[in-house]
Amino acid sequence: HDALPISDPGGDTSDRVGAMIRALIGVSSKTMPLGRSLIRLTVDSPAEDAARPTRGYRRIAWIETAIEPLRGRLDDARFERLVSALAMVIGFEAMIVLQDLRGLGPGEQMRVSTWAAQALIEAALHDQPDAPAT
Repeated sequence: HDALPISDPGGDTSDRVGAMIRALIGVSSKTMPLGRSLIRLTVDSPAEDAARPTRGYRRIAWIETAIEPLRGRLDDARFERLVSALAMVIGFEAMIVLQDLRGLGPGEQMRVSTWAAQALIEAALHDQPDAPAT
């Protein structure tokens, strides 16, 4: 799954992120066993280079592509913070939480992930760039 269907580059960011979430959850029944194995194998393995993630690079690229239209509206720090925040609510880890801890099926997982992603996008757009960190 090297490429996910992201709507046209000029499209609405929330729609683009929603398309990515639908695509990921759409293949989750096939990919979840692999995802669980990847998490098991990498979570306890020390990274050779602590500054470089051991996995997740494709997810980050997908997220960056989906929210690319926001680059002109967010400074670099806020854009990167949004990428990090979206990485917490999109992907295997989020699906495992929603499935195992919350008992949600794929449709509700998609609704919750999309809602969370949209809330994060809105928060990033309304965040004040000069606001002190709390």
